[in-house]
Amino acid sequence: MWREAIIVLTALSIEGCGKRDDENAMAANSFVPPVTQAPAPLPGQEHASPLTAYVGHYPRDAVAGVSFFDRTEVANALIEAVPDEKVRRMMIGPDATRTPIFQTGRRIAAYGCEQHNCGDHNWTIYTAIDGNADQAAVCYHQAETMGDASRWTTRSGTTRKPGACPSA
Repeated sequence: MWREAIIVLTALSIEGCGKRDDENAMAANSFVPPVTQAPAPLPGQEHASPLTAYVGHYPRDAVAGVSFFDRTEVANALIEAVPDEKVRRMMIGPDATRTPIFQTGRRIAAYGCEQHNCGDHNWTIYTAIDGNADQAAVCYHQAETMGDASRWTTRSGTTRKPGACPSA
């Protein structure tokens, strides 16, 4: 009796092996990632240090526990000015070459470029020292597709200017 029960249970458990669940396969093939949303600090957790505290630091250095690219103002400016997520990830990713953050007038800026190709592929991210999103700008230069010009994007639109992006 026990022997027959074990054989029946084994047969039932093996029956499901190797079968394809078409419903789950369809779900996996039709997955669409969520849209990138602008970050917002939680109430009471606004940034304690001013943006000017980043001047002289590299963008991935933490100031008061937060890197430049993780600042709400900077992240929002990037999402708004650089809609292509692949380009945005390249700009803030670990493989880019960077210089220390610098101040120019009432804005601070982070320059970066492609390793071993800084002259032909570079970018600069500008943020107003008071965090005003209307003053944010992103310069992007890729000689292969733009020649001797760079694309400057702000909230008010996009323009082309001669030359590469400023590095200081």
